[in-house]
Amino acid sequence: MNSQNLVGLLLLFLQLPHSGSADPSHNAPSISLNRTKRLTDANFDDESIRLSHFVVSIRTRTARMFFGDNHFCSGVILSPLFVLTSSHCVIETFVTPVKRIMLPDNFTMVNQQDIGLLKLKHALPRNSKHISVARMPLQSPQPGLRCNVMGWGRMFLAGPMASYLLYIDVVTIESRKCAELLKVPTVDLLCAIDDNPFTDQQPCVGDWGSPLMHGSTVYGIVSVIVGCGDDTPSVYTDVYKNIDWIQEKINTDAGSTISVPHLLVYFLIVIFQKWSFSLFIFVGQN
Repeated sequence: MNSQNLVGLLLLFLQLPHSGSADPSHNAPSISLNRTKRLTDANFDDESIRLSHFVVSIRTRTARMFFGDNHFCSGVILSPLFVLTSSHCVIETFVTPVKRIMLPDNFTMVNQQDIGLLKLKHALPRNSKHISVARMPLQSPQPGLRCNVMGWGRMFLAGPMASYLLYIDVVTIESRKCAELLKVPTVDLLCAIDDNPFTDQQPCVGDWGSPLMHGSTVYGIVSVIVGCGDDTPSVYTDVYKNIDWIQEKINTDAGSTISVPHLLVYFLIVIFQKWSFSLFIFVGQN
């Protein structure tokens, strides 16, 4: 779950179940697609249907990315008009039918405020059983909170994109433990890890912007992906620490001007995130 794209035209596309009832109380067959080294190692079952109500797939209008699959990022529905995602998903792009892109005023490619809001041109229907609005958190998640991360990203490193929504089970961990596992200086990180010794569940390419959710509450947004099917933690933007900014933008409808870095700098940062997380953290603190 982890890809950065420089594309000219994007389409926000709401992914709905292909067939059958969306109500898990119906006796739909339970499907388990457990794999090794996949999200990775993701699940598809009745819980996928419930989680799919909160998530959108952000895609290019034409099939020219990812071997014909338009998907490259995910987002979570905060209201009928607003979708929360990673700022990396909306840099140097023109989005339709998204009406406005909102980023933090002090946003740079290397700071920790990796968050963005998309205001839709047309509101999502309020009475659809396939669409749910995520709740905002009342506090940052405590270590040990069990969460789900869902998306349509690659099912394993360099593998195909998922054709249907998958999810993984992770647990939040202390910032200091996360820094130790990632071998980086201790910084204020929101991290989650798969604590099942028999699986290696992680976000992978294409999962930036995917929500870290407990129940119907969104606590984090996939930001930095260190691996793609190994036993390292994944790093998230803490939604609660940005809640004032989110509420201000929703209430005032005021978007920030997007400052786009030089293309070479953009790709260098992608390399830093993938191969040198320590350098990414160091730069981000300065």
